[in-house]
Amino acid sequence: MVVSHTVPLDGEFSLSDLPGGAGRIDVLCRAAGDAFLLSHGIRKDVALHFVVRDQVTISLWGPRLRHLNPDERSTAALLREALRAGRDLPPGAEREATPGITVRSGGLAALLAHLQGEGIEPVVLDERGEPLRGVPIPRQPAFVLSDHRDFTPEEEELLAPYPKVSVGPLVLQGHQCITLVHNELDLRGAP
Repeated sequence: MVVSHTVPLDGEFSLSDLPGGAGRIDVLCRAAGDAFLLSHGIRKDVALHFVVRDQVTISLWGPRLRHLNPDERSTAALLREALRAGRDLPPGAEREATPGITVRSGGLAALLAHLQGEGIEPVVLDERGEPLRGVPIPRQPAFVLSDHRDFTPEEEELLAPYPKVSVGPLVLQGHQCITLVHNELDLRGAP
């Protein structure tokens, strides 16, 4: 799960200026690529949630996901379509924007409650956390990280009850953290 603070909610942005006019949607595009893409395929056992400005949640579902390519521009187009599809949603409503991508009204608190109701346990990626290599990982984890900005004080308060883990001694970009978490999970699941 990635908390996004600057992407325009209405989905009205140019695909030619992803880091600027699109509110750093490039950060989300890289996260999506690193969360799903394998050499010649995608991870089917992954769901990725983008909480946009604490108002809308875009979810990408591995088993149903279509049209995700390695380039940021085409991924931004998919996310833009989801934001546009979510413009008139009543509170708590959800709709599919494209195959495997849904949009739901509601922010971080609603998503955390929903995930916990499904038996999924949040784990916060934080440079001050315990080293990932040395901690037990829940059976059904949901790793939470922020975009290019720090969590807000309100987000920090919502995330305070959950364990915090670090992927290493250096502060990395979010998409790099996703890759390292996948690597750790892959190694733990290897025979």
